[in-house]
Amino acid sequence: MAEEMNPSREEIPEMAPPPRKRRRTWLVLLLLIVAGAGSGLYLYNRRGASGTAAAADTASPVKPDKTMPGMAMPDQNSKPTATSASDIGQIHIAPERQQLIGVKSASAEMKSLVKEIRTVGRVAYDETKITHIHTKVSGFVEEVFADYVGKPVKAGEPLFTIYSPDLVATQQEYLLALKSNAVLKDSAFPWVSGGSNNLLEAARQRLMLWDVSPAEIEALEKGGQVKRALAIYSPVSGVVMDRQAYHHGRYVTPEMDLYTIVDLSSIWVLGQVYEADLPLLKLGQMVQIELPYSSDVNRRQGRIVFISPTLDPKTRALEVRVEFPNPDLALKPDMFVNFKLSVPLGRQLTIPADAVLDTGTMQYVFVDKGQGYFEPRIVKAGARTVEMVAIESGLKAGERVVTSANFILDSESRLKGAFASMGQPSRVAVGTPPAGAQNLQVEVLEPKTAKPGSNTIRILVKDSSGKPIEDADVQVGLSMPQMGNMPPMNSDATLKHEGGGVYSGTIQFLMAWTWETTVTVKKNGQIIGSAKTTITAR
Repeated sequence: MAEEMNPSREEIPEMAPPPRKRRRTWLVLLLLIVAGAGSGLYLYNRRGASGTAAAADTASPVKPDKTMPGMAMPDQNSKPTATSASDIGQIHIAPERQQLIGVKSASAEMKSLVKEIRTVGRVAYDETKITHIHTKVSGFVEEVFADYVGKPVKAGEPLFTIYSPDLVATQQEYLLALKSNAVLKDSAFPWVSGGSNNLLEAARQRLMLWDVSPAEIEALEKGGQVKRALAIYSPVSGVVMDRQAYHHGRYVTPEMDLYTIVDLSSIWVLGQVYEADLPLLKLGQMVQIELPYSSDVNRRQGRIVFISPTLDPKTRALEVRVEFPNPDLALKPDMFVNFKLSVPLGRQLTIPADAVLDTGTMQYVFVDKGQGYFEPRIVKAGARTVEMVAIESGLKAGERVVTSANFILDSESRLKGAFASMGQPSRVAVGTPPAGAQNLQVEVLEPKTAKPGSNTIRILVKDSSGKPIEDADVQVGLSMPQMGNMPPMNSDATLKHEGGGVYSGTIQFLMAWTWETTVTVKKNGQIIGSAKTTITAR
């Protein structure tokens, strides 16, 4: 029995396990294989996430009914690449889409800019050429020659005749003085002849002061007969605009305004210029008026003779007075004309006026960077004309700006977040991402297209590997940027987990718009990731 056991002991060394050294070698090889497989899987996932992010940067806006990989929070220390349009505040519009929406562009150029001030002008009398006719004595109107309003008269033409007892008495005194002077002028006493001459001259001066013409005085001297009615003559040429002298013995007194005669050979045009254009106005500037029904616009030029020192508080406009020659009387008082003042502003950097978008707080343009890329850029606009605007800062000569469909680009850039940088070559700072933050995949299951008001929203949330995320706190935020004078709008909702990574709830769409939608996922109070997409409400 003992002998049979001995061979067994001799065979034991052949069945024993390998040495410890060989076991350690196999263990190291196994660990290297596992590590290599893990590294390969990690690099594959990293390359897939990077490709997804790059596609999101250059593609057109994702439709709300398609799954959109989440946007990882960027590291503040990361630098933008030359090919990432969103990183430098640009948007990309494919050429075929540019043709569809009608995108056009023009170059910024140095040009001689001429500012045209256009307004409505009203023709008015030249107030320095209005004459009022009065009598110097009381009396009775007997015969009227200028017998209707609008009648043209010339200087020296009789207007009417007047019978005045005072005039008759003065004529008699003059005749007596004239006869006395004829007798006493050769008197041996100087004081007698001198007194006679003085009396005659005083009677003559009284007649002249009462508007008796020298011709009528001479006729009185020659005829020696007192005239019952004397004529009153027009001192100026013009048009009768008003009269109070009538036939059949109307009694008139010196304070009565019997005729108003206006010389229309020169007229005024009164234009209203708004206060923004006041720095361009100067006395002596040439102004052109256009008659809507006439073709001789180039021959109607006048000069600014007066600029009102005060504004109209209701219209915020200032009156400008321009004097025009009117030899043919074609310009009639109270006629309306087109008032145009051209003011040269010198050579300036100009672009079409349609290229500038003005929000009230800032002005900006879209610069065509080529190859379908457009960059929103803040500019400072200066003087404007009908078609062009001067740019004081923000552009250089030769740069091309969008002149048509820029409102569509404006909406596109706001949705893509290009306005966060406004042409500055830096990322938008969003803070340091929390530990464990990851890319998420979000699919909007409902609504495909929302309606303004309350809507049920259902979202499928997955992690970067495509595995549904369950039992998390999911918040959805809708945002619309400020558009002109319209303030920004936001709406938020917290969703409940239905199961299988699907979360649902109710959210308000405040108006019809393509809303930027941000989905934030938390677990245990910590953000584990977020994603962005868009939902359109109609």
